[in-house]
Amino acid sequence: MSEISAHSSPLPWHPLLRVLFRVVALWVLFAFFSALTQLVPMLGMVGYEHDQAVRPFYVWVGKVVLGVDITVFPNGSGDTTYNWVQAASHLVFALIGALLWSAIDWRRPSYPWLKDGLWIGMRFVLASALFGYGINKVFALQFPEPGLQRLTQDYGDSSPMGLMWTFMGASAPYTMFAGWMETIGGLLLCFRRTQLFGALWSAAVMGNVFVLNMCYDVPVKIYSFQLLMLAMLIAAPDAPRLVRLFVLNRPAPRADLRGPWTKPWLRRTALFVKLAWVLFTVPMIWSQMSQAQYLYGPLAPKGELDGTWEVKEFRRDGVELPPLMTDAVRWRSLTLIDRAQWKQAVVTHMKGPNGRWSLTTKEGALELREMTAPAANAEAAEVPVAATLAYVREGEKGLRVTGEMKGARIEVVCERQEPKDFLPMNRGFHWINEYPYNR
Repeated sequence: MSEISAHSSPLPWHPLLRVLFRVVALWVLFAFFSALTQLVPMLGMVGYEHDQAVRPFYVWVGKVVLGVDITVFPNGSGDTTYNWVQAASHLVFALIGALLWSAIDWRRPSYPWLKDGLWIGMRFVLASALFGYGINKVFALQFPEPGLQRLTQDYGDSSPMGLMWTFMGASAPYTMFAGWMETIGGLLLCFRRTQLFGALWSAAVMGNVFVLNMCYDVPVKIYSFQLLMLAMLIAAPDAPRLVRLFVLNRPAPRADLRGPWTKPWLRRTALFVKLAWVLFTVPMIWSQMSQAQYLYGPLAPKGELDGTWEVKEFRRDGVELPPLMTDAVRWRSLTLIDRAQWKQAVVTHMKGPNGRWSLTTKEGALELREMTAPAANAEAAEVPVAATLAYVREGEKGLRVTGEMKGARIEVVCERQEPKDFLPMNRGFHWINEYPYNR
């Protein structure tokens, strides 16, 4: 791709290179249409409405072309059947579209303006994603400190994704470091003089993210791979120069970063628009993440019941159940998330699946409702109450819960647990270790 370089070449491109460019241009348009619209303030809803409008089409493609029934849509997992059908369709559409484009426009020798606009779009789409994920990590929102429910869970019951979330969240400095690496990569991509450095930096960062997603079964494999591809595509025009410098140990020619923007007023206008976008987007994301800390993050105000309560005594219909690890009925712990924007109750059993309910706290009572799927769009008040449990605080760390649940009368005596009581949270950092402390 030497002709499609960071500088616009007056020479005609190789026919194969023109076809490849058309494939890349159409793939970026299809795969990142929503992200491209979100680069322009007030156009974000266009991308959202587009995503909603095309859903029936990809459901049809899955059923008619691939023979799969799509019933689940992106819901926190970006690797649903719908996502895979959509990603495959984008690639096929890009290939077919590039062939048609080549047949119609085969005489055109090059696309300097379109190429430059496409690379600008890719740079800022990638930068926007890196800002979002990076600043999120800086404020410890994506990987929060492990809660007591996680700390009291049997190690062998952890999923690979849960294990990754735990080791990331257990070290706030490392999580912040990862966030700053992504944020710095985004900033470098915003300027022509640093775009190659930013692309290489971002490719290294996203390469690590993609491998983690693959190895720990995190359902963001498609999107992280697409972002990695963007970083590599942005750097691709400079591949010959990089090979000369780092592989052949020869001088590399200087890149002309002006591109087709040779007129001074165009360059000044482009610089103004770019600075305006950066000065709007970065503080906006920073402000949103800062506020999120106080809504559902580590600084969110917590109710008096918020935390994990270890079950010391458990009676069902008047019969006390001993804490046997083979018992799928007895509770091991009760986790209550009691925050302004997040209320949930989680029961961890001695053995077997955990129970999870949405929570409403009232004076002396806990109302539990079944969790509803996001697509249902149902308000909590519309969901029937699954159980109402009375509670009484017993001293500073005690809690007694009584009521009827799943057809049985239960009485639970609990004691509050604190994260600092667990080794991952209290071991700390040591410059000197006379012996490895590996447990």
